[in-house]
Amino acid sequence: MSSFFKFKKIIFLSAALLAASGSAIAEEPNPAGDWWIIYGNGVAQKNIMYVADAMSVVPSEKTKGATMVAVTLVYEEPGKPMIDVYNIEAQCSTGKVRFINGQSIERLAYTMRHLKVANQWQTPKEFWVQQALKFACAPGSRAKNDMAAVGKMEYLQMIQMLQQMFFKLAPIQQKSQMMDNIDSLLELKK
Repeated sequence: MSSFFKFKKIIFLSAALLAASGSAIAEEPNPAGDWWIIYGNGVAQKNIMYVADAMSVVPSEKTKGATMVAVTLVYEEPGKPMIDVYNIEAQCSTGKVRFINGQSIERLAYTMRHLKVANQWQTPKEFWVQQALKFACAPGSRAKNDMAAVGKMEYLQMIQMLQQMFFKLAPIQQKSQMMDNIDSLLELKK
């Protein structure tokens, strides 16, 4: 598949993901989000960035009093999907969340598949889900909650920017891992 057709397919799938989120920005011809990194973890070549869209934080049409938020997981690892997207309902008063749906885009085939989600209300256990709850319920405290504004841009542009961040982060992480390995060896010799 030529790179032009791959690019067109990514744009189509990104638009489909936004439409599935029910977001008002999905109705725009080139929808732009207001992206925030809410969490990141991993090691060299296996990083994951958890990115929430402030434009997706809207009152839920499904549950009265709940708030919607869309969170995109951007993967660095070649064996992982390019992205997973989860649409989450948050009940701010109870501190509970419910996954509405999830989609994944495969890295090489650019195919979208639906992810199975547990759609019952739950207290978030995973840190990134706790961060998603804080993102939706305390918009004025995002910086205080260790979230970083990425900026307003189109969906595909945000993904490409994070992939570039992974590329620039790799040498730093590799050097850090090498230093940790040397420290471990020196401690063993004591």
